[in-house]
Amino acid sequence: MELKVRRRPVKYARIEVKPDGTVVITAPESFNVGELVERHRCWLEGKLAEIENLREVAESGFPINGEFYGVIRGRRAKVHEMFRTVVMPPVGEELVSLLRRMLRRGILPMVVEYSERMGVQPGKVYIRHQKSRWGSCSPHGNLSFNIRLIAVPPDLRRYVVIHELAHLKYMNHSGTFWSLVGKFYPNYRDARGELKRWWSILELNPYWRLLEGRG
Repeated sequence: MELKVRRRPVKYARIEVKPDGTVVITAPESFNVGELVERHRCWLEGKLAEIENLREVAESGFPINGEFYGVIRGRRAKVHEMFRTVVMPPVGEELVSLLRRMLRRGILPMVVEYSERMGVQPGKVYIRHQKSRWGSCSPHGNLSFNIRLIAVPPDLRRYVVIHELAHLKYMNHSGTFWSLVGKFYPNYRDARGELKRWWSILELNPYWRLLEGRG
């Protein structure tokens, strides 16, 4: 168990399992971390087992649209959809640029379709690296989507688009917000669970780790 302890002036200790399997404990200076770990050992072992089960999946290739492609080293970045292969060049940014263009081509039609259906008018649409979120909506109505979305099944991308467009009406996660999301994506609870699973896969995937400078 990889354990990181952060001593902070907090009132209560907090324990968290990161998507890559790291256990992070935030606690006051005098707090007994060992006792906390023992008290939650069963829960921790269960969470870590879930992540380990995903590791084999995560290491099976480069994820594109919910499928795992074989990886070839080459001079120029390329995604061969027919042969289910990805060419990784020496400069990772070339592949990042290609994935960004692919995601934009796939996600913009969804934004157009659902903004019309939901009666909202988004501003600009950005494809960005985001450390902890699949997407975001600014107070000015601009939408940002995480480049990691190119890895997940297209239907999950549809949920993220609907989620962020709903924020153009409700800048919160109130019951009214979720009612609007549910009107256009009834299985949003399942989608949220699947996206957590995919986030862990990408945290563990060696190729995404390399692209994001974590390899």
